[in-house]
Amino acid sequence: MLNDEPAFAVYLSFNGNCSQAFNYYKACFGGSLTIQTLADTPDGIRMDQKMRKAVVVARLKNKYFNLVGTDLTDDGNIVAGNNISILIECHSFTERTRLINKLINRNFCSIENTSPLVNVVDCYRISWILSVNY
Repeated sequence: MLNDEPAFAVYLSFNGNCSQAFNYYKACFGGSLTIQTLADTPDGIRMDQKMRKAVVVARLKNKYFNLVGTDLTDDGNIVAGNNISILIECHSFTERTRLINKLINRNFCSIENTSPLVNVVDCYRISWILSVNY
């Protein structure tokens, strides 16, 4: 997403039906769909069948939008209203740290945070997920 495309996407969280939803959105809007499940990861072989079907990341790119989704959430308590975030894919940890600190309006986050995704809620209660592509 960092080439000529926008560096942000809508990020949706699901309770186990991410693959079904993204296939539906592809049927509605068209585009290129990729889905990675836990079965596709190195540890997937050791998981039960239900867990192996959980979507790590789904991406739908088309002429209308970039959509990203997952079945994996911190608390697993997804309801309408807390299932949508804006995903920003940053070029560096420095850039991500700068944006996080602006969103929360203080110098809180340090560049040492190397988590793949950082979730921030701004003062307007909008959820932002910032990642670093390297």
